[in-house]
Amino acid sequence: MDSTMLSFWTAMVLLIGALEYAMPQLTRRDIFFSVTVAPEFRETPQARRILASYQRAIIIVTVIALVLVVVAVRRSAELVGAGLLMLQLLAALGVFVIAHRQTIAYRSAASAAREASLEPPPRIAGLGLLLLGPYLMLACAALLMRAHWNEIPDPMPVHWDLAGNPNGWMPKTPLIFWALIGSDFAACAIFTFAIVAMLYFSRQVNVIGAKAREERRFRWIGIAVILAGSYLPASLAFLPLNPHAGLAFGGVTFFLVIMTVGALELVRRGQGGVRLAPANGEQVISDRTPDQCWKWGIFYYNPDDPALMVEKRFGIGWTLNFAHRGAWIFMGLVFASLVFSLGMPLVARYR
Repeated sequence: MDSTMLSFWTAMVLLIGALEYAMPQLTRRDIFFSVTVAPEFRETPQARRILASYQRAIIIVTVIALVLVVVAVRRSAELVGAGLLMLQLLAALGVFVIAHRQTIAYRSAASAAREASLEPPPRIAGLGLLLLGPYLMLACAALLMRAHWNEIPDPMPVHWDLAGNPNGWMPKTPLIFWALIGSDFAACAIFTFAIVAMLYFSRQVNVIGAKAREERRFRWIGIAVILAGSYLPASLAFLPLNPHAGLAFGGVTFFLVIMTVGALELVRRGQGGVRLAPANGEQVISDRTPDQCWKWGIFYYNPDDPALMVEKRFGIGWTLNFAHRGAWIFMGLVFASLVFSLGMPLVARYR
């Protein structure tokens, strides 16, 4: 048994299980399993019963996933781990949908209070350069790879383990080379799109008071996490040049650490910074997304809402308004990234 792989997949399963277990406690007070409720509903026996049932099911799903991971690693089927994580997430999704449907019976009218800012979108000095950075890095990587093509090993490393050692290779061909650059470019474009959408095509729920201050901090931390994510694939593009290079792998590690620390900080703060906002009797402000526009409590579809991105009702962060045409541009970028990533092994196999 590979103890390193077992430890890695075990940690991933436990992390996902812990996040899913804690998720209901991280949402806004007037949202419970993606349903608008009275803020005091969480303290009722009905809410506690729904929450307890959900958390028991999440524990069961996590235990089953752990057992399957051990079996997969014992049989040297480490690649099955990613599939097991997907199954764990799908099972947790099913558990959530059940809790969501149970909560609908206790739905209440959303608060009529609204807050709106008359200030223009923020202008951030140097933001354009920060967003351009990953693409400049990709251009440099492409030029360096072409200039040092004869020095790159064949087969070319395209995957690395946790210690930074290559453990996956593909034939060194121009097609694979440009597919790698294309995949990294599509990933960078996804992150760039998300940052621009959050800054200029989303809205803040609270705009005055302590809650607004915490929400702004939450948003900027989220943007920093996504910005680090845009630099991550650009850093990966340098690794085939020298797969054991400490500088290149150090850059990858640096951006991964930023993303991890930032994500943990978002969890600590709760959705919109709600867990750190002082409970000083301020009126609860609705997120302005109607319950009926949340399909299964997960997907937001509202043609009357001009926002491209809105806060998730279950989980941390933001999601798309799938009635907005920009959402399908975003999904097109995701699809392109998947085509590049999944198509490379197929092309290599049949050459």
